[in-house]
Amino acid sequence: MTMMAVLMMALTLNSCLKSEGDDTNDQGLTKEQKHACFLKMAGEHSGKMYYQFREDGGTNVKTDSINVTWTVVNDSVITVHDIPTRTLSTFVQNKPLREALNAADNVEIKVYYDCYLESPITFVNYPVAVNSNIFYEESSHKATFGFTVNSYSWGSLENGKMRLQMILYGIYLDDQTTTSYLSTQVPLVFIETGGIEKIQN
Repeated sequence: MTMMAVLMMALTLNSCLKSEGDDTNDQGLTKEQKHACFLKMAGEHSGKMYYQFREDGGTNVKTDSINVTWTVVNDSVITVHDIPTRTLSTFVQNKPLREALNAADNVEIKVYYDCYLESPITFVNYPVAVNSNIFYEESSHKATFGFTVNSYSWGSLENGKMRLQMILYGIYLDDQTTTSYLSTQVPLVFIETGGIEKIQN
């Protein structure tokens, strides 16, 4: 199976999971059930982040991946660590700006989540916008990577492996949110390849 096939499978699985869960519990999970889900996911995870890109001058969209880690911190927060900004700026058409974004430090993505199914554990997620300092056009700027919440913003834990996905909606400069420098929304898919490493208190 190609990387693109893996990516698209992850993006389309959500509708199937939701349709299976719609008839079982319209009231959602209790606080105790959500905490039980957290206990099964808690700890540090390692795997691949799949992202799309288009080479300069090309028209074909390709898929690549990097090694990443993320931590399920508590029953409402997941933290994704050390994401290279070059994986988030691939669809910025302004080349000087893209190069400035690529040169920025790696970023951390904070994700709020809310479990709505126990078997398999399935949750909707709400990524928080990420700010990064860049140097562009001979001056310093604040770049903001913004995410949207829609039917693709979800995650799951099944057979001991976690999956998480989100949609990068826009890249903005200096809080000017009316102008996004992304030419299209960008899916990011995280698929666990290792096991869960429990955090020692």
